[in-house]
Amino acid sequence: MLYDKLNFEMRKTVDAYAARLGPLAWNRRSALLAGAALPFAEELEPELARLAAKGFVTAVLERWDDPLVVDPRQACLYLLSLNPTHRAMAAEYLHAHPHARELVEGELGGESAAIC
Repeated sequence: MLYDKLNFEMRKTVDAYAARLGPLAWNRRSALLAGAALPFAEELEPELARLAAKGFVTAVLERWDDPLVVDPRQACLYLLSLNPTHRAMAAEYLHAHPHARELVEGELGGESAAIC
């Protein structure tokens, strides 16, 4: 798990976001987590910034440890994850819910695309 490789301060940050956002619905979680991840690595060059932002998203998703993808916006976040299991879970969800694919592609083409 990526979370396990983080230093103490980063773990505290990830834990704080996971705790605050965890009770929210996926549409709100998605918007707030993407918004937090985008400026996360502002000082880095663009390629490293995208990787750092994806790492942050990945670590928060790992803390939530959801066993299934059940929402299109959750699938968006899982597609952004560096964890191949998360991406596979999102692909499985989209295969089972083809109507959600358009929403997910629209989300990833919008604000979240900067992380991709």
